Amino acid sequence: MTFALASSPAYGADCLVRQVGGRAEWEQLSRRLPMPHLVQAWAYGEAKAAEGWGVERLVFEQGGRPLAICQVQVRRILGLTVAARIERGPQFMAARPTDAEGLAVYAALRRRWRFGRRGVLCLAPGLVESQSHREWLRAEGFRTRGVAGWCSAILDLTLGEATLRRQLAASWRNQLNTAERSGLGFELSMTPRAVDWILERHAEKAREKGFVGPSVSFLRALQRQAPENFFVARALRDGVPLAGMVVLRFGRSAECFIGWHEDEAAPVKADHFVLWNAALAMGRLGCERFDLGGYPPASEGRGRFKPDMRGSEYHLMEEWTAF
Repeated sequence: MTFALASSPAYGADCLVRQVGGRAEWEQLSRRLPMPHLVQAWAYGEAKAAEGWGVERLVFEQGGRPLAICQVQVRRILGLTVAARIERGPQFMAARPTDAEGLAVYAALRRRWRFGRRGVLCLAPGLVESQSHREWLRAEGFRTRGVAGWCSAILDLTLGEATLRRQLAASWRNQLNTAERSGLGFELSMTPRAVDWILERHAEKAREKGFVGPSVSFLRALQRQAPENFFVARALRDGVPLAGMVVLRFGRSAECFIGWHEDEAAPVKADHFVLWNAALAMGRLGCERFDLGGYPPASEGRGRFKPDMRGSEYHLMEEWTAF
């Protein structure tokens, strides 16, 4: 589909962009989102600020009606913006924004950066993959970067344990049964001791495996910003942790953020046990959605650990850039 009117002043001209007034307004707007993302949560932005990023929180309005919001991470040198990044945003207030709404928001975003001479803007859009969504960005001069978008799945915790269990792939359900027969225990904690434990394991894993992930300093900043929403889930055998993960709560959603396991976890399926019980625990705490925290798409031929939980899978668009 091609939008011949995309470059017309009608698109985006009446879409105003302003800074959000503060945390209360941001969280009030976030509660209205049909599909909120952790990386657009207030606490996440504050943790990035603690790491040296500037953070701008924007709302896009048309006729006084909010169309979308986004949190922008900004790098400055000598007070000048040289680069900015938007992760899984802008987030639209409508579950299915119209072409006119999408074009208006991206035109307004592009205009803000182009006329403000604000450096390079990179964004990983908070939009599911579709050709029409790509046309919105192309119409306003954004270019693809060749970096794949986010892929994950969401468990609907309102369905209840029995329904969620029936949804599991048969092999996943069998492995969960094995874990439950192995005498594992489950713990969900927010104590400083539990936080220190998982961050130490995370640092060890990074050193041993050489992977690139959230730094310990960033995780500590995130925990300081929202200690009431930073959970450590662990699977234990005879009181000894075999597997663990950090689960972050934001609004009525939660997301698996980082994970760890001992070599001894595999025979007793401790990874399955801790992920399953973490999701159920967040449901008991009032969360309605549990994001599995991302995984490679099936096209890459990787494992089926998270996909076989059979949540509602979604694929977001690839990354884009503009100057």
